[in-house]
Amino acid sequence: FETESEQMITSIKFTSPANAGEWSAKMPESVVGLSGSCVLIPCTFSYPENEKTYTEFTGIWYKEYSAVVYNKDTSKIAGSFKGRTSLIGDLRQNDCSLKINSLSSSDAGSFMFRTEMKYFKYSYGEKVSIIGKGKRNLFNKKEVTSGKPVTATCAVSHSCPSDLPKVTWSHHGKQSSPSQPQNHGQWKLTSYNLTFTPSREDHNKRLSCTAEFKGKTVTGYKTLKVKCKSRMTLWN
Repeated sequence: FETESEQMITSIKFTSPANAGEWSAKMPESVVGLSGSCVLIPCTFSYPENEKTYTEFTGIWYKEYSAVVYNKDTSKIAGSFKGRTSLIGDLRQNDCSLKINSLSSSDAGSFMFRTEMKYFKYSYGEKVSIIGKGKRNLFNKKEVTSGKPVTATCAVSHSCPSDLPKVTWSHHGKQSSPSQPQNHGQWKLTSYNLTFTPSREDHNKRLSCTAEFKGKTVTGYKTLKVKCKSRMTLWN
């Protein structure tokens, strides 16, 4: 079963490969982020060393070749990105990875990374793709038996390990901790389990899980089909 979220997601597309000794950057073809959450943009870069080893770098991210998305001098960052971006990579290790918080549909556009060192300055231009919608999945058996424990799983896709969604269930039961996130393209897939014992009163009722991201919610549900245990009565 699948339900479609009303949340917007931003897909940022990159195309440059990184080759040692050349001016190049390596990034995934697309990075998908949930609106209101954060997104991580993996990035590595290279440059012609010319038998020189540099230890001091300045890394700058731009949008549309003009608006500063990230700069260590925060006074230069565009107002719409102030307080929302951080360079999580170590430039000395050729890692230019960027984190953007509180993602919104307006963040879509053309991005580029620029590096500055003692003798050189170079910009890497990249492109951005489209805006789409996300999904939540709720799995459990097609038919359950009254009085017999069953486990339902709610699989939630998100884009930021530091910003896990909060999940609530419509049915009482034992909830397990989120499973270890798994790669799902550029998304992270986290599973939440609910173990409960259905009764005959649960037949044809909706079992739902609701995921909350930064105050925004999306719900997945499935209708329970409860099979009752047969009983035998002896008459004297």
